[in-house]
Amino acid sequence: MNDRKLLGELGENLAAAVLYAEGYEIVERNFRCPIGEIDLICHKNDTIFFVEVKTRSLTDFGTPEEAVCRQKQLRIRRIAEYYQKIRRVDTFNISFQVFGITIQQIENAF
Repeated sequence: MNDRKLLGELGENLAAAVLYAEGYEIVERNFRCPIGEIDLICHKNDTIFFVEVKTRSLTDFGTPEEAVCRQKQLRIRRIAEYYQKIRRVDTFNISFQVFGITIQQIENAF
């Protein structure tokens, strides 16, 4: 799959479907703020989950989850703090999840 945007959307839709099936309420998709963007924000019980989705068609440069480096983790934490402040949900527990998705198409597989 050559279209990176389409690949990313496919991964986010898959992650959202899995989370929904597991009982999470999808609160926001592609939340943007001055600090950056987070793919999914979910709610379950008394916890808000900030979910980063990384989708790849090749692992030549590492796995998708390895792309969530320390710098990216810190940015996601700052986005979470910003979100809690503007939405006034700072009494909820927070958690961070990463979905690493690899989609491979094998042409002429057999």
